[in-house]
Amino acid sequence: MKRTARSVYRPRELRVRFETRRYRLARHSRNIVRETVTALSLICAIFTLSVLMITAFNYLISSPCFRIRETVVRGCRELTEKEVLALAAIKPAQTILTVNGDSIGRRVSSSPWVRSVAVGREFPDRLVLEVQERKAVALFETDQGLYLMDNGGAAFKRVEPGDVTDLPVITGCHVNGKTNRLLLAKSLELLDLLGSVKTFPTVADCSEIHCRESFGLSLFTTGGLCVKLGFDSYENRLKRLQPVLADLKRRNLSLRFVHIDLGDPTKVTVQRHNIAGPAAPSGAVRGTKTI
Repeated sequence: MKRTARSVYRPRELRVRFETRRYRLARHSRNIVRETVTALSLICAIFTLSVLMITAFNYLISSPCFRIRETVVRGCRELTEKEVLALAAIKPAQTILTVNGDSIGRRVSSSPWVRSVAVGREFPDRLVLEVQERKAVALFETDQGLYLMDNGGAAFKRVEPGDVTDLPVITGCHVNGKTNRLLLAKSLELLDLLGSVKTFPTVADCSEIHCRESFGLSLFTTGGLCVKLGFDSYENRLKRLQPVLADLKRRNLSLRFVHIDLGDPTKVTVQRHNIAGPAAPSGAVRGTKTI
């Protein structure tokens, strides 16, 4: 009896299950269609918006309104505006929106005079190049010749015809292809001090700073005076120099070929070197005075 009942009701159960699945599929199919239509609509909207944005971008970057009509160069002393523009190599048809500032900066910085360059935009059509040049404070003697040196100790350019040469010369720091960085730093320190004082000797009076590992720095002036300063305390040593100069002036003695040794803190030694020549008297000798 159980088997007969099960065989009678099984087709009905199958029918119910089938109907249930059919209605469920129908409900889900409506959701699937709705979600598919929504997704396609979103994709179309994104595609349309992208096309509009690309079109607008292409219009902007190629618009004559943003085409570069003026390039301003600021900060030049050694370089001319024409030289900077030649290094920048800006294309005539470029717009201000398509300029690659990094590339322009690298090209302009290839000049040894340029320390750094900043590229700015002034809308709608002006490009600005702010150039920071190196300032030569001395000539640096090397085995390969003289180089211009900035206040950071960088020998950035070999001296060529037309370069400024009325600068102090730093000698003795570069020997056998090697630079004594300590003596070089002290030389720049001394130059900085000379640039800040108003009494003789100033940086304008300095002709040469000679460096020696055993004796330190010696200062040579344009008038032929040599002052031995040693390794440190340059400000104090120059203050000790003033009474000596005043005494020599009072005696009406020329500073030409005079050597003043300030290396010893307990005394000052003054020597005169008479240079023999055709007009010099025979038997010229060296005089020495200790103060």
